[in-house]
Formats: sequence, structure tokens, C-alpha cells
Amino acid sequence: MQRNRFRLTLTAAALAALCLHANAQTAQFDIPAQPLADALARFAQQSGVQLVFSPALGTGKTSQPVHGAHNAEAALRQLLRGSGLEARHNGATWTLAPAPLGADTTLGEVKVTGQTERNAATEDSGSYATRGATLFKGVQSLKDIPQSVTVITRQQMDDQGLETVEEVLANTPGVTVYKRPGGGSDFYSRGFQAPNIQYDGVPLLRTSSWGNTFTASSAYLDRIEVLRGAQGLLEGAGNPGGAINLVRKRGLAEKTLKIDGRIGSWDNYGARLETGGALDNEGRVRSRVVLDYEDKRSFIDTIHDRGLNAYAALDFDATPDTSVGFGIAHSGLNGASLTGTGILRHADGSALDIPRSTYMGAGWNDAKRRETQVFLDLDHRISSNWKFKFSSTYVNEKYDSTESTASGGVPLNGGTVGSWGYIYDYGAESLGFDATLSGRFNTFGIAHDVVLGGNYAKQRRDDGYIQYKNHTTYDVFHLNHDAPRLGTTAPTQIVDAERETLQKGLYGMLRSHMTDDLALVLGGRASWYRYAMRTEISTAATTYQDMKEKGIFTPYAGVVYALTPQWSLYASYADIFQPQTATDVQLNVLQPIVGTNYETGIKGELFDGKLNISTAVFRVDQKNRAVRDDDAPMVCGNGGNGYCSRAAGKVRSEGIEMEAHGQLALGWQVSGGYTYSRNEYMEDRIPSNIGKPFDYNSPQHMLRLWSDWQLPGEWSKWRFGTGVNYRSKQRTGNATKVDPVQGGYSIWNARVAYQVNKTWSAALNIENLFDKYYYASIYNSYNVSQFGAPRNFLLTLRGNF
Repeated sequence: MQRNRFRLTLTAAALAALCLHANAQTAQFDIPAQPLADALARFAQQSGVQLVFSPALGTGKTSQPVHGAHNAEAALRQLLRGSGLEARHNGATWTLAPAPLGADTTLGEVKVTGQTERNAATEDSGSYATRGATLFKGVQSLKDIPQSVTVITRQQMDDQGLETVEEVLANTPGVTVYKRPGGGSDFYSRGFQAPNIQYDGVPLLRTSSWGNTFTASSAYLDRIEVLRGAQGLLEGAGNPGGAINLVRKRGLAEKTLKIDGRIGSWDNYGARLETGGALDNEGRVRSRVVLDYEDKRSFIDTIHDRGLNAYAALDFDATPDTSVGFGIAHSGLNGASLTGTGILRHADGSALDIPRSTYMGAGWNDAKRRETQVFLDLDHRISSNWKFKFSSTYVNEKYDSTESTASGGVPLNGGTVGSWGYIYDYGAESLGFDATLSGRFNTFGIAHDVVLGGNYAKQRRDDGYIQYKNHTTYDVFHLNHDAPRLGTTAPTQIVDAERETLQKGLYGMLRSHMTDDLALVLGGRASWYRYAMRTEISTAATTYQDMKEKGIFTPYAGVVYALTPQWSLYASYADIFQPQTATDVQLNVLQPIVGTNYETGIKGELFDGKLNISTAVFRVDQKNRAVRDDDAPMVCGNGGNGYCSRAAGKVRSEGIEMEAHGQLALGWQVSGGYTYSRNEYMEDRIPSNIGKPFDYNSPQHMLRLWSDWQLPGEWSKWRFGTGVNYRSKQRTGNATKVDPVQGGYSIWNARVAYQVNKTWSAALNIENLFDKYYYASIYNSYNVSQFGAPRNFLLTLRGNF
């Protein structure tokens, strides 16, 4: 029988049976007031249970609304309030029976038995496992998705103290965070940078964002979903590294007040307030507000940051079948950590013997970052089998800074280097829409799930800077942070750049259940892309770039075979394309780079969905990469005096991934994954490059592991957590310098938590427990590195009212 399908039966006593998982775990419900039979149908769909009852039971009756996170018992009681039924606990089951005389219920008995729930929301679940992910436009079990997907839940973020998006991704299996020398971070997976970020499933281009875009608070997020491999079906253009989906918290149905205070190493102080609830008696209008403030210094000299993050959400039911959601998030960050905090190296690439606290810049360095995100979505249930959803996201960001930092290789027998000074004025607006129609139909006895949709994304950037080259000098072994202010000398260059990127596409995906155990997934996308740029440089002529791609088709295919109800085998093929600006000798723009992901693996959903595990083998090929055409006349670029290009480069990344997330035993949660990957040039202009890595940011071996254990019995108020992040040795592609730069290293972290009473809890998180000295990032040209943070502490006191 299909899950969530009703079986109507008549019994001698006009009884019915309802299956649900009635333990203490919560699920996310969205059931407006409506006829009782329809509400029970919606309850069954959202909880993943089978419902067995006589239609006569709901005749003439209306349900109460149920919204937000509830356990199954609470949701059922709320749904049936005033219906003439009440829920009663009877051993391992629940029953619906007539209420005592004088109560507001009247109907006969219905049995309730346990079964798993299917819901993607993770807030208040208390788990590192998720019931599903929404990357493919609808809630799907991870074992039914034929690609590697990791979900970091709200519980794991809270336990590990992952306060920013960057920190979450730095602890996600298969993901590498690379800190740019000039500020900001990029994310890599399977050897490729992930250029886009999805907000509630709406992809936006964020590669060019500056100044630590993702250091804003993660407090307003319910979870972060990470897909590894080509994601062209979802996003259109990009690299085959994967997709990152930030899923926000929604309005609360029940009144809630949460507060926490934080204090930590290097004068780290923070506070958070979260509140919300229904704004009407029926629960049709639901609200949430989150405020998060932080004031902290750093292990790096002179660094002092302040940040305020605010979020508000409002969700309401326009009709019993239509809900509308609105949200706004604002982040304001001030501080020198938004500028470059890198450490130089010797001219031959060897490391300097300096403290981790060294800051090679002016004491007056400062930056301001402002980012506002606006969300609007509409969810409409057309029928029991069909649904329409529209989502939109707008992001306005601005980055301003004034900074001076040391630059260049440090002489082997000296310590004085020049400096670069910059005044940055960056800004961007990004807008995206996504609309989907999803449903189910049957042909020739085969059930099909279908998704049809389209999305649109546009970004406009206006970036400029004033450059001051060699305006002062720094002695890296005797640093004086009182550098002269910028403007005392004439600037060496002034740059103003305007860019516009537009991407739109139509996509479709069909999941055909060929047998009870075998599902075939086919999909495709047609994409349109345009990029235009104007760059005005005071020392050179104004340049223009313009490229278009029309109707690029991106295929997708997958197969999932259920070995058992808990285990599935899968295989998939996914494409993605990346336009490029290089031109050939005929001055034609080269065809797009094409990335293809091949993957096969096995996934398990064990212990009634409390544990997700998976193993995958993958290969990613990227071809048509631009390489210099040495045999062609120099008629390209540089005013028609530069080299032309050929679409002849090819690279490959392949490896194995294993991960597990969820409950291993009662009170024992684990989240982690091991990744082995290698990447290499397959075809290149330089023969000696073939077989060498094309990406040095991604290690061959990487382990992300975190475990939390709650003591049993009378010691249950105590919880202990520990984890490790390991990466193998890091090299660079600069063959003229010392290599390798850094051997493999492990960073251990720990946590001790105590539940003071029902309201208050306290936790102490320790990062870099054994005080490992290491570089978190090493720039490929060797002239800049980033120290990893020394051992540090964070004490959090949290109240839940």
C-alpha cells in the first residue's frame, strides 16, 4: 500500500484505526481549520502515518488548526478539540474515544499505533538526524535521494556552538572552508567551489560577496542542507561542487521565550533573545523574533568586532489550503576581522617563527558590513495530490572598509616588507524567485511523483576601491600598528566595476515507482544565462565583458532500489555548466565548461528514522576548461594583443564518502563523516600538469566527527560531547616554493552541559582542546596564511520559558 494513502473500512462498531508515532519527538505541522476528514488526511500526510477510519466519523465536524512543532500526541489532541473525540493513552497505543459527559467530545473509539514521522524541520527535535530534506522541492527521505546529502540540524548547531554559517559548514562532512587573504570565505566540495547559496530553496549567486558574508549569525536557521556533486537541475550554472540550502525558522504556533547569554575567551560576550507565538486564537497567524548581539575580541592583536543580527518571521493561513510566509533578517557587523588577517611567509614559502597573535596590519583597520535578507513565500494545496509553491528572496549587502596590510614575501635574512592600502566600497543586490508545481498521478498501474518549476536569479554589483601601493613598510618581527593613514600619499589606482548576472530556467523531475522497491528518477533543465561587466581603471582603459547562453539543457537521472524498508541502493548522473568569458582566435566566446557527476552508494534510515547513514563512491569530470592557445595569433584581450584560448582543459575529482547522523543508542547522538578524494588534471596545455592536482584547498583525507552523550538514570542532567576535525597534509600548486607546507592535523573539541532545572541549562564548549598550532588556510601563492584559533572556551547559559 502507498504511504499516506487512506484505506476506508466499515467495522461492526463503526471503528477506525489511525497509525502515528506518539513518542516525545516533535514534528512540524501545518493544518488549518477545515472539515475533520480533510484535516485527518492532512495530518496523515504530514506525519507519514496510515489512517483507517469510516468517513462517517468526520461528517459535519470541523477540526482545530495545528501549526508548528508538536509531538504526535499534542498535535492529535489539538486537531480533535471540539470534535467529540479525545485521545487516551493505553500502553503502547493511543485510542480516540468519547469524552466523559460534559466534555466537548462525543465519538467512538479509534486506535492509534506507532509508526515513523516524515518531516524535515529539526527545531526542538533533540536529534542530529533529520526526517528528510527539501533540496529537491518537497520533503524526501535522505535514502530516497540518489545523491549525497548532509543535513546539519538545529540541535547540532546548538550543541557544538556553531554560531555562524561559516562555522556550520566548517564542521560539515565533505566541505572545506577557505578563507580569502583579503577577507571573506569560500566553500569547496569534491574539489570545486560552491558559487551559489540557496535560501529556502531559492538559489542566489554569492561568489563575489566580500567581507565574510557568512559570518552572520545562524540563529535564525532551522537547518542547513548540503548536496554534494553537480546541482545543475536545481541551480543552472555553476561548478559541480554541490548546493548549500539555508532553511530558516518559521513562525511559532505556541508562545515561546528563549534567552541565552555567552561569555568566552578573548572578551567574548553575547546574548540572544527568541520569542513568538500565535497572534490569534485560532493559530492562523504565527510569529517569531530573534535578536542576537555579540561583542568580542580575538586571539589576533588589535582585532575587535561587534555584531547585531535580527530576524522576524510571520506565517499565516489565508485559507484552509493556502499559507503565506514572510521573513526579514538583518546583519550588521563591524570590526577588523572583516579585513585581511593573513600572515606572510618567507620568500621561499617557509613559515615565519611568530606568535599566533601576530597581526600584520594597521591598528586603525576597520570594516562595516550590512546585509538584509527578505523572504516571501506562498504554499497552496490544490488537492490531496497536488501542491503549488512560490518562494522569493531578496538580499541587499554593502561592505565598506579602510585597511593597510603587509604584503610580499619576507626576505630570508630580513623582516621588512611593503604594504598595500585599500579603501573599499562594495555593494550588491540579489533577487531570486522559484515556483514549483508538484503532485502524484498514476499511469498503467505505476505511480509517478512529478515536480515542474522554474526559477529566476539576478544580481547587480557596484564595487569600487582606491589602492595605495607601498604607502608604508612593516617589520614583521617588530610590528608597529601605528601606520600612517591612507590619503597622505596619492593613490596608485582607482577601480570602479559594475556587474550584472542574470539566470533563469525551467526544470522538471519525474520519479516513477516502477515496482514497490524500484524508483526511476529522470529530470532536466533548460537554462538562460547572461553576464555583463564594465570595469573602469584609472591607470588603464575601460573594459567591457558580455556573454550569453541560451537554452542550455542539463540532464539528470537516478535510480533508487529499496533493499529493505531501511536500506536503499542508488546510482545517479547529474550535469552542470559554467559559462566562461575567454575567446578563441575567431574572437568567439568559448562554449561553457561542463561538469558531470557520477555517483553510486547505499543509504540507511535506521531505528525508526533516528539514524541516517550512507556510503558513496563518486567521480566528477569537468571539461571544456579554457586553456591558452599557443599556436594561434595573439589577437585576444589586452586591446587585441593577448593570447587566445581553446576549450580543451579537463579535470577529474573522485573519491569515497561515508557518514552517519543521529542516535546510536539511547542518549547517544553522533554526527560525522569521512571523505577520501583526489583531483587531477586530465588534459591541459602544459603536459607536466597532467596527473597533478588542480585544487589544493581540498585535502585527500578529511574527517568531521562530533558525538554527544547524555548520562543515564539519576545522572541524566549531565551531557558530554567531544569531536575531532582532521585533514591530511596541505600542499600548494607553486612549484618554486618549499613543499609540502603543512602535514596532517587533528583539532579536538569538547563540551560539558548541565540541565539545572526545567528552565535553565548551562554548557561549556572548548575548541582546540589540545591547543594545536596550525594554519587553517594557506594561500596558493604562499604569501599569505591564516592561523587556526588556539584553545578557547565559551560558556553559555540558556533559558527556555
